Order: sequence, then C-alpha cells, then structure tokens
Amino acid sequence: MKHGFGRGFFSGVLAAALVVGLGVSALAASRTITVDDDIRITLNGARFLPKDASGKSVPLFSYNGTTYAPVRAICEAAGLQVDYDSASYTAVVTTADAAAAARPDTSGYLSSDRAKEIALNDAGVAAADAVFLKVRLDWDDGRAEYDLEFYAGSTEYDYEIDALSGAIRSSDRDCDDFDLPSSGAGSEAMITADRAKQIALDRAPAGVTVVKCKLDRDDGRLVYEIELRGNSVEYECDVNAVTGVILDWEVDYGD
Repeated sequence: MKHGFGRGFFSGVLAAALVVGLGVSALAASRTITVDDDIRITLNGARFLPKDASGKSVPLFSYNGTTYAPVRAICEAAGLQVDYDSASYTAVVTTADAAAAARPDTSGYLSSDRAKEIALNDAGVAAADAVFLKVRLDWDDGRAEYDLEFYAGSTEYDYEIDALSGAIRSSDRDCDDFDLPSSGAGSEAMITADRAKQIALDRAPAGVTVVKCKLDRDDGRLVYEIELRGNSVEYECDVNAVTGVILDWEVDYGD
C-alpha cells in the first residue's frame, strides 16, 4: 500500500526521533513523498508493535530502500537505553554494558578478570582449558552484573555474577557431545526416576531436596527433568533417562 505524507507527518517523525539509516538528511527538507507502509517487525520471533510514550501506535514505513522505525520503541525493546537531546535534535542510544560502566559506583565493580576467575572456580575449570565467548558488563533488575559464556571440552557454561559483590546470580551448563541412544529405547533400558533423583542429589550440595521429577522427551531422547531446592537456592537439571548422564545443570541463587 502506498500513501502520501506531507509536512505535518514529518513534524511527527522528528518528534519521535526515527531511525533513518543513511537517509537522515532527507528529513531536513519539507516535501511530499510516497512511501510503502504496512511494514511489520518481529522481535525474537514475535510480532512487535512499536508505540510512543503515550501508548499510541507509531507508523513504520519504507522509503527509497530504507525502513523507518521509532528509535525509542525499537531500542528499548532490544535492551538499549535511549535519551533525546532536544537542543541538538539528537537521539542518544547507549548499550547496556556502556550504561552500566557509566554509573557512579563503577569504581567499586569487580574487574572482568575477577569475574572470570569466580566463574571458573565455581565450574571447576582451569583457565587454560576455557574458551570465553562472552564477558560483558550488563545491567539487570537495577544491578550491575557480568554476563559470561565459555566452553571447556564439550561443556558450555553460562554465568551471571554480581559486579559489586562477586556473588553468582545464576549459572548454567550444557553437555553436548555424548553419543546418546535414540528416543526408541524401551523402558527396560531406562534408569528409574529414583535413580535419576539420586544422581541429581549427588551433584547438589547437602540439604537440597527434590521437588519435581518428570520424564520427558528432549531433542529426540528421553530425559528426567528434575527441580531441587535448598537454602533459598533453586536447581534444575536434565538427566539422560538411559545413560544417567547429567545433560544440563542450572542454578538460580535468587535475590
């Protein structure tokens, strides 16, 4: 569908601070143009409908090969910080790690090397055996934390570590290279639920109890999905129902 937009439309465009790619200078002139509208956006696979500060839908359109969308609605949905400098007509976009680093208490933050050391010690992995894919200072629920991701052997590790205290906020590990039987394995080849629970309890600290154990199918294999709790900490793990191997282990330390 095509529509003509005049001067009034461009006033609204400037007030909303649109993302315009390389076509910023086009907004400096007052003219009537023909655009393609009915443009749609998806965010993580779901349709996203951008709105302004008052909750009204903001139009998206394509003109001369460039798609125009509202900066604030799009960037904030993607976890970026957005401010607008009305004096210079500038939309100021800041990534989460840069925003966290600019806060006044930054001097008290752990170094990224210290955050890596904490994660490696908890995982029981030597620094020489780890390959880090991500070490990023982020801001989550009003606190600064390091988001770390690394591999060691066949296992992937993910950690969130409080940037001030060094406390581990959450941890997760996935084991990927086992030659697992197909989903057609009969019940006679499976370990029992009680055995799967014991495997999980052996991995967890003392004082932890199982609150859920469910047999499920994941990626073509049978697994026991187990939840445990103890000392205000929650644990989740997947145990292969045939081999007894722990495929995934996640820890949530809460607030």
